[in-house]
Amino acid sequence: MNLFACEENVLKWSQTDPESVAGIRPLADWAAIFATDMFKRRLDPDYLEKMAGYRQQMGAVMVERGMTGPWFMRPKDTNA
Repeated sequence: MNLFACEENVLKWSQTDPESVAGIRPLADWAAIFATDMFKRRLDPDYLEKMAGYRQQMGAVMVERGMTGPWFMRPKDTNA
């Protein structure tokens, strides 16, 4: 993850991938995601048991922050 002062600087960067433009978000959005229990509780002994709830919490934060497009979705498993 690279941090830039503004979106304009990201778009001017020579290594910007045009496919990743949808993922350009303010730092506050990423901080909100990483502040969810999905990340904060990883060392808890019951983490795996509670992960579904943590995933729901993270999903709600993503929706609240407008992070809902295809760029933010997990890729479909093509081997299944």
